[in-house]
Amino acid sequence: MCNWVRRHTAADIILLSASVVLLQRMLDIYNDKGSDTDIIFNARKSSFFIVGKLYDKNIDALHLGTDVISWNQSLKYLGLLFKSGKNLNVDIEGALRKFYAAANSIYSKSKYAF
Repeated sequence: MCNWVRRHTAADIILLSASVVLLQRMLDIYNDKGSDTDIIFNARKSSFFIVGKLYDKNIDALHLGTDVISWNQSLKYLGLLFKSGKNLNVDIEGALRKFYAAANSIYSKSKYAF
């Protein structure tokens, strides 16, 4: 008889918090609940960035279990680049470039089909 241990990984979760203390509390809850249900959160694939008037301040490291999650100036999510600042900035240039490249590729091949 074999016993299989099954571990799941969490995919694409966004946590929003107005307080760093509450954000750390959320991370602790997610880590505890994830451990209870065999879900692994990967701190190396996670990152934080700040939007608001304190965006340029140094913030103490936050932890997911024993791992440290890094603070960054930008965050790529679903193909869009979100940038830290007083206001939320979204850079869509990369997504637009990929769209135009795909559209031009389809167009260049379709003009020979007629």
